[in-house]
This record gives sequence, structure tokens and C-alpha cells, in this order.
Amino acid sequence: MVACLCIHGFTGSPSEVKPLADYLREHTDWDVLAPTLPGHDHLRHLKNVTYKDWIVFVDSILSQMLKEDDEVYIIGFSMGGLLAGWLARHYPEVKKLVLLDIALNAIERPQVVGNSKQAINEAKEITLKNNPMFKRNQKKAIEVSLTFTLQFEKMVALAKPAFEHIEIPTFIAQENANPKASTEKSVQFLLESIPGPKELFVLEGPKQIISPDEQANKLYPAVLTFLQKDVAILNVN
Repeated sequence: MVACLCIHGFTGSPSEVKPLADYLREHTDWDVLAPTLPGHDHLRHLKNVTYKDWIVFVDSILSQMLKEDDEVYIIGFSMGGLLAGWLARHYPEVKKLVLLDIALNAIERPQVVGNSKQAINEAKEITLKNNPMFKRNQKKAIEVSLTFTLQFEKMVALAKPAFEHIEIPTFIAQENANPKASTEKSVQFLLESIPGPKELFVLEGPKQIISPDEQANKLYPAVLTFLQKDVAILNVN
């Protein structure tokens, strides 16, 4: 049996990886898991957890999967990619790794404060108040304090060196024309650090990688093809 562990991002939920997880379930007979990280069932619960809780949680799930399944893959979105990389480093039994819009640069505290203030000011605009994406980001800005963000930074510091030891085939996805320069730096770091075979997928246009739109839907079959192929993967070094 093949199993796939899908890990969502910081302050996110399984809904972030659900479109891809559903696609894999529909096109395979794999056991696809997308659990909720500790503290992420409600953002106010984040104050009760640390990055170590996230590690212990995904470690226990992966350990069980490796006992029960013949082949295991890991998919990580944003901070979930950090956890995925850490797991792949410490569990060589994992066969393949998929990193989606990975967050490898610790959030700067002044930037977080600035973004929170900006979100509050923008909330005065009626058009933004009716925007679902803005409401989601505003909620995060208000509920996720600097204390919580520190746990993310610690996760970055712990996981970043792990990528230098990943020998398994790795699929890296990023948006083209992404306004976040930090994302481009993260991808470049991965391409230079991971010694194993790598495949880079670039999503055209400034799209959300996890959004189930026409552009992003191109990502799902690419991930599936990567996971199903047995031949050597082109190394992009």
C-alpha cells in the first residue's frame, strides 16, 4: 500500500492541501492523510503549543505510516514543507518529497507588526471587508501574536539544515512572478542545498499555489506524475 502525508502551513488548516489530497485520492488507491497540526484547530490554541509539538505530532504519524505501508511520500505546504523536510531527513525510508511554496525565511518581527497594523487600517475599506481572502488574513494578523510567530522562526532554524541531507527525489513548486521575494530565495536555497534529484515546477502568473483554479490545477497532475514515476529525475543543479 502507498501512503501520502500532506502537511498544511503555519496558522493554516488541512483545507490548504485538501484540493491536492482529494486529487490524489481520486486518481489512486493511496492512503492520503492531511491531519491538523497541534494548535491549529483554532488559532487561539496556538498559545498552548510549540514547534516541538508539531514535530512530535507529524513524527508519530509518519512512524505509524512507515510500519503499515509499503511506500510513503510526504507533501508539505509553506511551513508544512519545513516539517516535511525535517521528516525526510530523519526517515530515509520515505521515498519522495513534495515541497509547495515552502517558507524557509523566518518572519521578521517588525514586518509582522507592520502587516498587522496595515490589516487593521485596511479593514476600514468596505470593499476589503467583503473580500473572503482579506478576512482570513486579517483574522490571522489579529490572532497570531509575535509569541506564536517565534515558534515558526524556531521551526525554520531547526529544519533548514535538514535539506542538505535529503537524498530522495524532491518536487519543488513555486509561483512565477511571485511578489514575495522571500519565496524565490527559499526555492533557490532548496535547489542549491538538496543533494538528491530535484524537479522544479513553476506555476505561471502570480497565483496561489493551493488555489483550485485553472492555473493551479496544472500542479496536481504534475505532482502525481512525479510521485508515480520510477525513473531517475532530472537534477536541476
